[in-house]
Amino acid sequence: MLMIDAGQVSPMPALPSCAIPGARPATKRMADLPTPVHDALLASVGQPIAEAGAPFNASDVVPPNAPPRVRFLRAYRVRDLWLVWVEKGGIGHDFRLLAFRDAAKGASVAVPVPQEASRKLCTASRAMAKV
Repeated sequence: MLMIDAGQVSPMPALPSCAIPGARPATKRMADLPTPVHDALLASVGQPIAEAGAPFNASDVVPPNAPPRVRFLRAYRVRDLWLVWVEKGGIGHDFRLLAFRDAAKGASVAVPVPQEASRKLCTASRAMAKV
């Protein structure tokens, strides 16, 4: 049985509405991402990712059976580019934009996003959508 320390769980942040030119409607659940994008996201983050709205540990204290310290927030598709918003817990708690491009044979590959720019999710997403 999985026990979760509810004292370490953070509520979902209030996210701004974000109009990204050319983007399809936002994907609000990680489970709704295409498998190649989902797999590329997991590989890029390198640790478990909480679903939007699921328990998430925003602190730098990680007790046994703690929820993940990364949480999916939402994603947008612009042409062959996926823009994925995540929240990362720990001492440097912040929000990040990760990007993935459709590749050959149904794969998705990570696209570099400048780290400082990625913290302003909507602004960074609009800039990446132009690439």
